Amino acid sequence: MTARRPPTFADACRAVLEDPGGDHGADTTLAPVHARTVTERWGERRAQLVRSRLPADVERVLELGCGVGVLLGRLGAGYEVVGVDDAAAHLRFPAVRGEAVVRGDPVDPPVAPVFDAVCALERSAARHSALDLCVAAYGSLRPGGIVVVAAPTDPEAVDEPGVETYSGSRYLLERAVDAASDGTVAVDYRITDRRTGDTAVATERRSVETTTADGLAAALRAAGFEDVLISGESDLPGVVVGRGVRPIETGAPGADLEALPLEDEE
Repeated sequence: MTARRPPTFADACRAVLEDPGGDHGADTTLAPVHARTVTERWGERRAQLVRSRLPADVERVLELGCGVGVLLGRLGAGYEVVGVDDAAAHLRFPAVRGEAVVRGDPVDPPVAPVFDAVCALERSAARHSALDLCVAAYGSLRPGGIVVVAAPTDPEAVDEPGVETYSGSRYLLERAVDAASDGTVAVDYRITDRRTGDTAVATERRSVETTTADGLAAALRAAGFEDVLISGESDLPGVVVGRGVRPIETGAPGADLEALPLEDEE
């Protein structure tokens, strides 16, 4: 992907103030704000989660739904990593850092089945069904490859309710998150131009896909994975982690195909 300068926090605030009725969200105009919410500490903890479940011989890793690429940077120190995401505004952040990213649907990634490992974390699993992610991972792995999926069991594990404030030299942004009981998350962004006093509010609502330990295990097995292991992390409440192995085909090539009769030559 060609690297272009990603928009800045000031760009995002200015865009909302200039068009308060526009369709603003974390995947588009407000991507720089989303980038601030995904901390380096978050990336390091998820990198540890993934690394601890991979054997030493893994070289090539694919992340489904890499977002702004915080995990890519951490895993890139030890692996050859590629990220896939469908949000162009997000991909501009890892691309400008020189990380390998591809724009595409995380549940239909435009990659060959050559990876030693595939991972998908809770921010990606919140947007897609566990089964769809597991099927996409299976199709991206070489035989014997490993998948690691961290999926939310609670919407609050993806967006913790509360109010956070972000500021730059000119703009102040308040981000308020509210998680409803039906799995819908509402995020309100209130932007203030401290120079002029102008304010604007943008609201984003999205549903969060959740699962259970049994649900994730079933999704992995339904996708074709073997040696499925499900566990949790004591410091990551509301998240369940699954690991599976794509089987190695042992039959001779074509052994599972039925012989077709030859047509008579004319």
